[in-house]
Amino acid sequence: MMANLNPTETTNTAETSSGQASPGANDIGSSQGPIKNQPKLIISDYELSPTIAEAGENFDLSFTLYNTNNENTIYNLKVTLEQTLASAPQNTSTANNTLVSDGSVFTPVDRSNTFYVAALYPWDWTSKYITMSVLPNATPGPYVVNLTMEYEDYWGNQYKSTETIGIPVAQRSGVNFGKVKLGELNANTPGSLSVNIYNTGKDNLDTVMVRVKGDGFDVDENERFIGNFNAGSTETFSCNITPKSEGKVSGTIEIIYEDSRGKAYKKTKEFSTEVMGGFEGENGMIDPETGEMIGEAPPMEENSSVLSSPFIWIGIIVLAALLLILLKKKRKAKKDEELIIDDED
Repeated sequence: MMANLNPTETTNTAETSSGQASPGANDIGSSQGPIKNQPKLIISDYELSPTIAEAGENFDLSFTLYNTNNENTIYNLKVTLEQTLASAPQNTSTANNTLVSDGSVFTPVDRSNTFYVAALYPWDWTSKYITMSVLPNATPGPYVVNLTMEYEDYWGNQYKSTETIGIPVAQRSGVNFGKVKLGELNANTPGSLSVNIYNTGKDNLDTVMVRVKGDGFDVDENERFIGNFNAGSTETFSCNITPKSEGKVSGTIEIIYEDSRGKAYKKTKEFSTEVMGGFEGENGMIDPETGEMIGEAPPMEENSSVLSSPFIWIGIIVLAALLLILLKKKRKAKKDEELIIDDED
């Protein structure tokens, strides 16, 4: 990782203890004359381990100081590391207002933030190392650390320059599942499934996708795209599953997401349950949702006719006999009436 090789303008005026500037390179005596080849110091390279610092953890920073001058030696070199607060990332998440970025989030471990080098010869270099800790509730994002370098040349002229190093910080990401809730499941009948998903980390997640899969059942909507998932928030995934047969069914709920640095993660939650048989009516299976028949009704037996009952036949015979008696009585009454009419004539 290369450093920013644009140091601020170097000065060659030295201050006395009273605060007044002492003679610089252009005013150091008639015997010497002006300095035409001023020494310049740069950060030629630096390295972070790990490359992305994680909040609440330590990281190592190494950098190389290089004297670009081919004639003059640098003396009494002091390098100071300071965080640039103006360039710190801001916490814009309303759901995660416990993160901070308005103070220094880096702290040296077991040493100060200053380095000293007695002399650095022309075209020579020296490497320095420091271990730093990151504040646990630091806002994720890129931070800038200034390296202020103060040094002198052979004649005592003082110089000062500043270079910057970028340090990316990531927060801990984490997702947890709640209890999988399953309604009573019956074969060939849709049933409900739901689960709560919690962002238990301190990082806002992106491109969040939830899927459900398994054997022995069908799903009406087997995946859902959540998108952004802020720290401390909750999402609910729900769907309907239809078991193909009774018995035990099992499946997996899977969530895929990325943290603020673009690293992808996957987490799963398994579930299983027993499936009951379908509801049976007189003529077959009944769908409890619609009340309609499922499948074909069993064939009727040959002797299931009502005419096969002996009581029905006895009733028919008795009824026919009564009708016959009534008919005979009616005919007899009609004949008697005709005889009476003949006698009157």
